[in-house]
Amino acid sequence: MNIPLEPFMHRSSTRLYINCENLDRVLELRQDFIFAPHELSFFSIHLFTEGEGTLNVDFNPIQVVAKEVLVLFKNQVVEWKDPIDYNAKVIIFTEDFFCIDEMHFQFFHTSTIFKYAGTCKSINVNNHFDELVLLFNIINQELNKPYYPKQQYVLNNYLFNVLIFLECSLNQSAVEEKLTVSHEKLIVAKFKDFVNKNLNKSYSVKMYAEELNLGLRTVEYAFQKIENTTPYKWICKRIVMEISRCLLYKDLPVNAISYRLGFKEANHLSIFFKRQTGFTPLEYKNRYTKD
Repeated sequence: MNIPLEPFMHRSSTRLYINCENLDRVLELRQDFIFAPHELSFFSIHLFTEGEGTLNVDFNPIQVVAKEVLVLFKNQVVEWKDPIDYNAKVIIFTEDFFCIDEMHFQFFHTSTIFKYAGTCKSINVNNHFDELVLLFNIINQELNKPYYPKQQYVLNNYLFNVLIFLECSLNQSAVEEKLTVSHEKLIVAKFKDFVNKNLNKSYSVKMYAEELNLGLRTVEYAFQKIENTTPYKWICKRIVMEISRCLLYKDLPVNAISYRLGFKEANHLSIFFKRQTGFTPLEYKNRYTKD
């Protein structure tokens, strides 16, 4: 199955990579697109204000109700399902728009919100619902203004506040820690960012560390302290997620996927994938299709 990529939808007044619309406006603009499986080229935050319904995310049904938020990640496959018996507000943005400095970069790569990219569950925001509605409305109003040089920073600040409220809803006690810049957090953030941009290199942890001018033990210590895991395990999960997406969404054969991700032979990819998931690539694809 070849899944189309949903392009970013800019406001007519600006080319900034952030937008905010009410659900009825999204349906008006993209009705012919969103009711079929499509891959996101951006991150999105859905704030559900009334009603309830279902969205398919990576072919899994996600139930949504009022006063919950659904955060969707770039490269996830989404399919909106009829009937739309709910109201919502939607923000879309890119990583480059948000990560304007070290603190934003660190937060993006180590926060609870974005820690589990590739998984999906709704967030109960009952305690911060009114503040979030206000922020979504303010972002919408700001985007209606003519562009001015500092507008990106104003919108970025509003978006950061939205994300902080979501982080509070997930883990109230850890918010202050997430906003504190530390050497280890920056190492983890830079390592993840570099791996994501170089998945096709098939590097070892040591090689990735060397590319960043870091020692292997330094990277391992940072991951253990911040993520409570090893960089090797994180890389394995990231590669499995990429293989899974290629199998299900790109309609690529195993040999093409192995070439794309830097495996020397297709058999090496199959052995790696089965060791991590318990299934061969073909078994995984057939099982998922049947389910």
